[in-house]
Amino acid sequence: MSRLLFAFAAVSFLGGCQVFGPSTPTTDTETKEVPQTQAPAAGAISTIPQSGLGPQELAAGDCGLFLWSQTDVSKFIFFSRALSGQALLAQGDAPVTLTQSNAGGDIFGQFTTLMEYTSDAGNTYALNMTPGDDLDGGQRIQNGLMTITDPEGWITKLPVLGVRACQPEE
Repeated sequence: MSRLLFAFAAVSFLGGCQVFGPSTPTTDTETKEVPQTQAPAAGAISTIPQSGLGPQELAAGDCGLFLWSQTDVSKFIFFSRALSGQALLAQGDAPVTLTQSNAGGDIFGQFTTLMEYTSDAGNTYALNMTPGDDLDGGQRIQNGLMTITDPEGWITKLPVLGVRACQPEE
């Protein structure tokens, strides 16, 4: 009998609680509104590339870092010429020029496994890569992650892969 009384009391108590529902009751004919959350800043949304970079050429003896997004449709999104201190990134609809602000980690070729860049818009781009197999004239990037932080603190993480390649001397 005490179990039945406990179950009835529990059902009565929980019946008055609405954990996930709206604060006011609605009928089937009323429209239920979903609470809106604050949308990310425009800079965070535009960091996802709409299109890739065009072809990039290396002069004889130059090396470059070529990265593609690891998304459903992989796009060529990042290029940096070794020792230039700059990079080109497909961001939103137009390429953005980045300036290298920091480097660390392990050295592979003329690049490091940890690099940081900034843009004129105040975004920071932290690139963390794991070098892979050696290739004829370069090395594969096994995997990587680009973490983009806008001035308001919104963060976008973009997985990447690619190659470090060198054009042979003539």
